[in-house]
Amino acid sequence: MKSTSVSKKIITILLLLAVIGYFAVQGYNYFVSPETTTLVYRYHSEQSIALRGYVVRDEQVVDCNETLIELKHAEGERVGQGDTIASVYRSADALNATQQLETLRAQKEQLEYAKSASSDAATALRLDTDIREQIISVRAAYESGAYSSLDTLIPQLKTTVLKREYAYNGSDDLTAKLDELNAQITALSGAASGGTTRITAPVSGTYSAVADGYESVLTPEALETMTPSQLSSAAPQSVSTTVGKLIQGSAWYFAANVNEEDAASLKENSRLTLRMASGVGFDLPVTLTRISAAENGKCLIVLKSTRYLSYMTLLREQNAELIISAYDGLRVPKNALRVDENGVSGVYCLVGRVAYFKPVSIVYQGSDYCLVEPGTIEAATESQKSLYTLRPNDEVIVSAGELYNGKVVD
Repeated sequence: MKSTSVSKKIITILLLLAVIGYFAVQGYNYFVSPETTTLVYRYHSEQSIALRGYVVRDEQVVDCNETLIELKHAEGERVGQGDTIASVYRSADALNATQQLETLRAQKEQLEYAKSASSDAATALRLDTDIREQIISVRAAYESGAYSSLDTLIPQLKTTVLKREYAYNGSDDLTAKLDELNAQITALSGAASGGTTRITAPVSGTYSAVADGYESVLTPEALETMTPSQLSSAAPQSVSTTVGKLIQGSAWYFAANVNEEDAASLKENSRLTLRMASGVGFDLPVTLTRISAAENGKCLIVLKSTRYLSYMTLLREQNAELIISAYDGLRVPKNALRVDENGVSGVYCLVGRVAYFKPVSIVYQGSDYCLVEPGTIEAATESQKSLYTLRPNDEVIVSAGELYNGKVVD
């Protein structure tokens, strides 16, 4: 019994010594030779300011107190002065007659095209190409969220498909069908034209079907003298029945209040990038045109752009991000940077088990990392130059004991 008890004590002591020895080795490796590494990779960093503001345009609302209205233009479409914006119908019968008339005219166009193309194989084959291209356009519009353009693209696709069908399956009675359609069109034309009036564009511009009441409150002229408190208190006016509005020119603006400290880092006439939180899926180039005087710690900034107006017609109050500067480079931890005996900045990388010093130039410093690019390397051969050039996926030494060029790391 005593022998068994002594054996247990010896085993317990040996296990305790093994645990102590393990932690002692780990502590030695950490404090005496704390070698840790990480991989280098390409990285994009930005300095930005979060904004909440308003999209402003030079807009003219087109009033209309009628109820039976048919809009003639898609959202974001250019309209010339005097062009028809909408048709107003005096009765439901007039609206139905006009819709039927448009359907019959489309069928007439298809039949006339089929009649001319029925004996032309090249024309029929060309329709196949048109159908493929239009399907691609419909799919692209759907995936990009440009749903307003589908109202035009889908009917075009439908018309082309019917033309193809008529062209391939040509019939001897096309002339008779055309005569029948012409008779129906003549009968409906009187009813349709007698019960409709046109609403025309008072000015040329980009059409938008939505009026929200800010059109006369937030204007480019008002932004020239507006204060931060005036922007914060901006409220829409009541809107009567309209057929939409026309946006004059190609410019749009974004006005927002920012902290006085953030405004101090900005300069008027600087070119920046605006990134909308919703509504537009790509970055927008803008120019900072105004920074107002400070008011209660806030400044009003005005950004202007003359691009992508057709994407901005439905946007008003928006969250956004103003990109002040952007940097690209190889990301390395800050504590991996070292300076050699010649005063050259660089990092040590493991190649196999050997540490090599690779010079770098610093592009940008973040909170705990740096973006760098390979520095100038003077080497006798291309292989040596390649060895000392920092690249993505290099294994950079973050922490270690004494390091020098060519050290073998165990």
